[in-house]
Amino acid sequence: MRHIALLIPLLFFYLSSLAQQPFVCRGNFYLVITPQNSSSLYEVTIDATTGNVVFQDLPASGMGFTLNGIGYRSVDNFIYGVDHLSGALYRIDGNGAATFLANPTSSNPSYSYPAGDVSPDGKYLVVMSVANNRNAALLKIDLESSSFSSQSISVSGVSTLCYDISFDPLDGTLYGWDSGGNRLVVIDPNTGNISAPYASSANTGTLGSFFVDAFGNLYGYGQQSAGGTQNTLFQFDKATGQATILTTGPAAGRTDGCSCPYTIEMIKRVDPLVAVPCTELTYDFEIANSSGRTQEGITFEDVFPPDFRILDIDNPLGGTITGGLGANTLRIDDMSIPPGIHVIRVVVEVLPNALGTYKNQASLSGLPEELGEMALSDNPLTVIQEDSTVVRIDPLEIDFSSVQRTFCSGQQIVLDPSIHGVNYLWSDGSTEATFTITEEGTYAVTVSSGCDTAIETITVTEQETAVELGPDLELYLGDSVLLWPDLIGPEPFSYQWSGSEGQPSCVTCPVPEVRPLKDGMYYLSVRAANGCTAIDSVFIKVIRDLNVYIPNAFSPNDDGRNDRFYPNSRRPQLLHTFQIFSRWGELVFDGSGGWTNDSSNGWDGTFEGKPMNPGVFTYLIVVEFLDGEKVAFSGDVHLVR
Repeated sequence: MRHIALLIPLLFFYLSSLAQQPFVCRGNFYLVITPQNSSSLYEVTIDATTGNVVFQDLPASGMGFTLNGIGYRSVDNFIYGVDHLSGALYRIDGNGAATFLANPTSSNPSYSYPAGDVSPDGKYLVVMSVANNRNAALLKIDLESSSFSSQSISVSGVSTLCYDISFDPLDGTLYGWDSGGNRLVVIDPNTGNISAPYASSANTGTLGSFFVDAFGNLYGYGQQSAGGTQNTLFQFDKATGQATILTTGPAAGRTDGCSCPYTIEMIKRVDPLVAVPCTELTYDFEIANSSGRTQEGITFEDVFPPDFRILDIDNPLGGTITGGLGANTLRIDDMSIPPGIHVIRVVVEVLPNALGTYKNQASLSGLPEELGEMALSDNPLTVIQEDSTVVRIDPLEIDFSSVQRTFCSGQQIVLDPSIHGVNYLWSDGSTEATFTITEEGTYAVTVSSGCDTAIETITVTEQETAVELGPDLELYLGDSVLLWPDLIGPEPFSYQWSGSEGQPSCVTCPVPEVRPLKDGMYYLSVRAANGCTAIDSVFIKVIRDLNVYIPNAFSPNDDGRNDRFYPNSRRPQLLHTFQIFSRWGELVFDGSGGWTNDSSNGWDGTFEGKPMNPGVFTYLIVVEFLDGEKVAFSGDVHLVR
């Protein structure tokens, strides 16, 4: 009886699984929205006409509770999630119907559960909880346990507010979007440690939903900026953490997202995107197998346009080739695709009659039923899902109509016809794809494909603009000079002056004044009416004349000659100290704070209003020059009557 009692819950779980319709794992994105406390599940698609996000509701809707923390389980192709508030565990089927499974024993009634995903091995639903507006713990629910036992792990590391998380199907890394810091974060599902190796992304706000595809590319649906509507689909660069806006769609508040990346997807690239007849194109078919096992017996097929012929095939996946070299069709049967990302490379020749826009799409068939049986290639340059890859074949023509035909002195023009796969012959004999012009003149190029030739010429002229500030200058400390530029070019000119030792009197004037205190370089950048610029500079050497003449005698007899004692210099300098003492050391005069060359600030031979007797007096003079240097002078002066 005891064994029977144990089998009853397992039998109930098995029968309930049969009653539910599993999903088909084809890389689909799913979104759960809860407008009025009753969640509904939608498939996220892109409208092929508008390129905008569309939510396609599944047949069963209105679950009657708030579902969140959802993740796709590849083991049985069901979505698992929890009640946002209670933490109760549910399984959602391909119709969007929810079945209650258990109340995990480690759930905390003070937490909410907005973020979740199923581990790549299908063993755990990992749910991230929120308390006090911050992530508090990870709840690991064992989906292989009959009782769905759970383990709670406190988070550590950086503080975050993640509303959704996603596992990378290729390497198992668990990513989250921190809506508090607008950044991508990495979460260790075993320890709960959260690291933030990425900078904030400027164009994103809160993201309620996070998705990942079979290639490990990360996507999110949410706000373009804080406080905005959650109506934007983003893609994230896992190298930098920065987000790119792909498209927009309906508003989707109170959401959570998941995807099924555990499948096979294929993208198809062509290089170049624009070509001419009789050249080659390279097609790369990048196949991601994230199903967790090698897929055997797969058929690859692509039909190229009738005017294309296959020249080379690089196929690392084995199988039997039909068509192939010399044909425009390629079929590879019985391929074996191991887990990981693989590239089939095909080189084709464009035949002489090919002109116009060509689209074609490859397919992988023979996939298991649970993976959708077939996968179509996707053009990664568009947001549309599973769309054809496009190439344009133009006639062989050289177009220089948008090339600038004048250039400024000292600059250059680069001629780039941008025609892939052709041979070039320029007028100087060079055969490079581009040609750099540094002198005016007429230049020609001949471009040859395998079946056509085009010749084009272009004449370019040089617009001379020049500025000359003349030879270097020498100035005595304290002197000033006007800087007069000589200009060549069409007026009006705009001016921008600068200096290494102080700015000129006016940085945008034609002729500014400078009064340097030290040796320095002065620069002028001018822009002529033709848009050309020219730069010149002039070096100014400052001669520091620190000579001060101090007389050794004076005769204050009011005869108009040598009546006062004061120091002289080439130009007025500040007298930091100017003091005269008697032979007994008594201060008889203080002219500190005055200037050299100023007789009115000199000593008239009196003390306290009375004339001093003839004799010898001592002076102390400290001159502070314009550049701030102080020089002291001391000695004797004779007062003569």
